[in-house]
Parts: sequence; C-alpha cells; structure tokens
Amino acid sequence: KGGSGARLFNAPEWSWFRAGDTGWWVLPNWREALLGPGGLRLEEWRAEGRLTTIKAGPHRVVYRADLATGSVFVKHFLVPDLRTKLRQWFRRGKGRNEARRAAHLSKIGVQTITPIALGERRRGAFLLENFLITPAIPDTLPLDEFVELSLPRFDEPRRRRIARALAKELGRFTARLHQHQIVHEDFHPGNILVRLVDDRPVLAMIDLDALRVRKRLSWRAARANLALLNHYFWTRCGLTDRRRFLRAYLAGRRGGPTIDPRAFAREIEQATRAWAERLWTHWGKRCRRRNKYFETYQNGFGRWSIAVKDMDASVVKTLLADPDAPFRPGAAKIVKNSRTTAIAELTLPIAGVDATVIYKRFNRRQWIDPFLCLFRPSRGWQAWQAAQHLVSRAIPTPRTLAVFNRPAKGWLGLPGDTYVIALKHKSITLYEYAHDVLPTLEPRSRRRASRRLIGALAHLTRLLHERSLSHRDLKAANVLVSFEPGGDPATDEPSLRLIDLVGVRHLHPLPKHRKRQNLARLALSLVDVFNRTDALRFLLCYDPRADWKTLWREVDRGAARKIARNRRNGRELT
Repeated sequence: KGGSGARLFNAPEWSWFRAGDTGWWVLPNWREALLGPGGLRLEEWRAEGRLTTIKAGPHRVVYRADLATGSVFVKHFLVPDLRTKLRQWFRRGKGRNEARRAAHLSKIGVQTITPIALGERRRGAFLLENFLITPAIPDTLPLDEFVELSLPRFDEPRRRRIARALAKELGRFTARLHQHQIVHEDFHPGNILVRLVDDRPVLAMIDLDALRVRKRLSWRAARANLALLNHYFWTRCGLTDRRRFLRAYLAGRRGGPTIDPRAFAREIEQATRAWAERLWTHWGKRCRRRNKYFETYQNGFGRWSIAVKDMDASVVKTLLADPDAPFRPGAAKIVKNSRTTAIAELTLPIAGVDATVIYKRFNRRQWIDPFLCLFRPSRGWQAWQAAQHLVSRAIPTPRTLAVFNRPAKGWLGLPGDTYVIALKHKSITLYEYAHDVLPTLEPRSRRRASRRLIGALAHLTRLLHERSLSHRDLKAANVLVSFEPGGDPATDEPSLRLIDLVGVRHLHPLPKHRKRQNLARLALSLVDVFNRTDALRFLLCYDPRADWKTLWREVDRGAARKIARNRRNGRELT
C-alpha cells in the first residue's frame, strides 16, 4: 500500500487509511480535517452548511467544502454502468489518473491542482467509486468568467493592457502544453483558471481527466486542439487578439518543421468554423426533447408542450389544458389579433420571478394546413426551433420559453393552432425607432445615431449569415431596438434583437441567393428612411471585402422581384 502511494504521488509522506471498503491515501496534515472514523466527512460538512455542489452528473459530482483549514474541492467519480467499470479496469481510476497528470504538469512548469487525498472503493478486483480532493487555488477565476464579467469592468487603458497580456500568456501557456506533447481534449476557458499579479495574468489548468500525453503531437493535431480553444474566443474577441495569441504560441513551439504562420492561422479559423457548426447544430437540437434544459408535457393525443426548466410546471400544464385562455376577454392584454396570428401580453412566473411575456398563437390559415404538417413543421415549431438556432449561435433574440401544440379536430393529432411564449423586452421595433425617434433628434445627432444604427444592423445581418442562418422576413418591424437603462439614443450604441422567427432557416453553407433575398427585404422596409449613402454604408459594413457595386445590383434586383411578387398577389409591402 505504501509503495502504491509512492508510485502515484512520488512522495513517502502520504499515509494510508481504510474506512469500510474505501482505501485512502492522504497527506498527514489533512487527514483529521478530511477523514473521520467513517471515512470522508461529506455528510458532516453538508449538515454544517459547508458543502456546495458545483457540478452533478451521472459520472461525476464535484463539491466545494469550506473548511477551517481552507476550501477544498472534492471530485466524486461514480461508476453507473458496466462500461465504466471495465474502463477503470484497464485505465485505472479517474481520480488516480488526474493526480498523476497533475504531477506531470507541475514537473513541466504548468500550474495546476495539488492532490491532498485520494480515495478508492473496491469490490474484489473491481475499482468502483473513487475520490480526488484538492485545495482551491486561491484568488483565481475561471478564464471564461474573467473574460465575460471581470475584464469589462476595468477602466481603459487597463482593460486593453490586461487583454493584450492575457492573449500572450494564453499563447505561451498552450505552447508549453503542446511542446511537451500534451493536449486537453476538452480545451475551453472553463478549464483554465486565471489570477492577476500586478496586472499580469497567471494561468492554471484544471479538470485533468481529458488531458492526454501523446508520443508525438503533429501540427495537424495541434491545429485541431487550437480550434477547440479558439471556438470560445472566436465570437468574443477581435482578430488582433487572436493573432497576438498565435504569435506567442508559435514563438513557444521550438523545434520541428517550420510552418507558414498565415496559412496555419487560416487553417485554425477554418477548423474552428467547422467545429462551431457541429456544436451549434447539436445545441440547436436540444429543444426537441427532455433534458437538463427542457421539460416535455403531454395532455392527451397530439396535445403536447416543450418548455424551459425555468417555467413553472403548473403554469405549463394549465396553458396546455386550455391554450386559448389568455385570448379570452379580460384575461390578458391583446397586442394583435389578425387572420394569421394573435398576440397577448401577460405576466408569468419565470424561475420564481414574475416576468412579462409575449404569448403568440399561430392560427390555422387554410383547412389543408394540418395535412401540410406531414411535410413541413408547423409555424409554431419553426419559430421555436429557429429561436434555439439563434441562441446557440449567440445571435440576440428574446428568450423563447415554451411551445404548445393543439391538434386539429378530425386530423388524427396533426397540428392545428400552435403557440409560443417568449420574454418581452423593453424595446421598440426598428420601424418605430426609424420613424418616431430619429426624426426628433437634432440634425447632427440624427446623423450620428443613424450611422450607429446602420453599423449595428449590418453587424447583426452579417452575424446571421456567417452562422448559416437566413431570415426571409428580415424587415424593420421584425428587429427590436433597445438601449441600456437610462441610455440616450442620440449618443449610445443601440442593441438589436430579431423577432418573428418563422422565416428563419438553418442552411450550411448558406446559399448566396438567400443572403441577397434577406438584404433586399431589409432594404425595402427602410427605403423611406435611409438614403443611398446610408445604403452604401450598410453594404460596406456588411461585407467590406465584397465588390459593393455588384452587391448593390444584386440586392436591387431582389428588391424589384419582391415588389413585383407582392403586386401580383395583391399584398401591401411593409
């Protein structure tokens, strides 16, 4: 036993302790704080209010225990099935493997966790549950939390200085791993801790279960690992910081064949885009079934709902039993009631807090609509699925909370009317902002506000298309404009969100004609607001690398086709 501990931790001071069928290796100065006569003091800490569950899943539970000697993290590795038992038979326990990898990282100069106790429960020759306990690394935050919450609070130029230093340090940190043939197969900022020492970032690696040491790390494998990390920063930082990271990374990779930095950077961006598309598509499908984010409900044949976990189950069941209740006189504020849709505004408890929501009913427009749902989704489901595609791709839209399906009578459960619930934001439509707010500003302020609006609108449209989504009804009435509380439209940057998502489609790669149709529809909705100079400014912001004259002509032809189509159908263009 003592030899096993020496092989694992390479230190003779570890002591052995048995509690029931669980054996413990523990540092002597931590034994009394962590272990009692019955083993690990988890229940004792829970009763004293010192224990917090950080993560919980079928294969692992992570706790934080705030002790008198300092905070510690307890990783409890579970063995829920035969596959996991067999895996541990061949690969040893996950706790033991993490401890070995932590020792290896420390040896090459990478800061990481420091094991202070390892517990393994065995039954015969089979290793079952096991534990790894490590002290908290003081004064650190996960890198993603630091980037999203802490860094924006710093004043300039300190924020910019720290961001530059962080990009370089992360590049050197990653190069050190790759230089020693180490890759992290779950390489994202949540598994990296950061602390500032005189505004200099210091990084540490955690969650070592996915760490792998290879005999040889090729540039192709390194590129795939960099793309995994780049996926997070690709949507959150600029090209300059990503180039700064890559220069620091390449400077830290010594030996081996030389590569073209520009070609390598392009390959990383392409691999990142391919990885992101797979991940976004997977995330976009989570809304289709019950999981840790969504709950499903059933009320008879063909009457069902899918809702986010934040919605109260009793509220969902009540609406599912009578989805038309909010549209009855006096039940809620009716915002719209037309042949195709009805919209009500009501207050519902969301995550225990009353919130104003938009409740939208998609009316059955023709008698054949239920039959057509055999070949295409209902409009309510299209809007629900589109909202998840937008959210998964970080494209701003009001949070969609639930979708309801009510079967059509006589159609054997096929959808009749469908319903969607979304959060209401304090905002106005782009059409209202352009016609009612902009004209009230002073001429100089109006020009500046218009340019800010054009830039924000071009960025939103480019983002939509870059992430393989199109919105065939992309018009001013389907874009919401809002400002920070107390914000001034004359001086502040507008925040834009997309609504009315029935026309949103996911196509990868997105065809060129879809992009041009979206641009033409948007241009027609703002033709009486912005002049030709504004339109040119929009196109240059939307795609600075395109031939703007060709793009202009293509959008103009698309707009002409839309006008002719509406005239043939006798529909008013809005």
